[in-house]
Amino acid sequence: MDKFVEIPRTDVSAERENAWFERCESNQIPFITVKTRTKYADVHWDYIAYSKEVDEVLGGLGTRLRDNAIDIFKKYANANSRYAASGHLVWFKNLEIESARLAASELYDLIAESVNRSNA
Repeated sequence: MDKFVEIPRTDVSAERENAWFERCESNQIPFITVKTRTKYADVHWDYIAYSKEVDEVLGGLGTRLRDNAIDIFKKYANANSRYAASGHLVWFKNLEIESARLAASELYDLIAESVNRSNA
């Protein structure tokens, strides 16, 4: 199962990203992208692919999701890395490409488990 889509900087058409968004929206799974450059990549998650009900679930998690996402970032960050995080949006900037892939996979698991646990 794919947990994110990897998008090279040269892919300006956004076809791959749009197709991934549609898949995430229809399956109600986390919409995570890894945008690669030569050495570094950015990981991005946005709740926008989720239904309004899941949006409410995310809001009910308080700071837990954000705090756990920051822990994932710290695990893979380097001196050039930065992040922005909330309960509805996460950006990891300038991770080394392999670290970005690992962080994206862990972020997917975190979000999917958080949503599923709250919906149970």
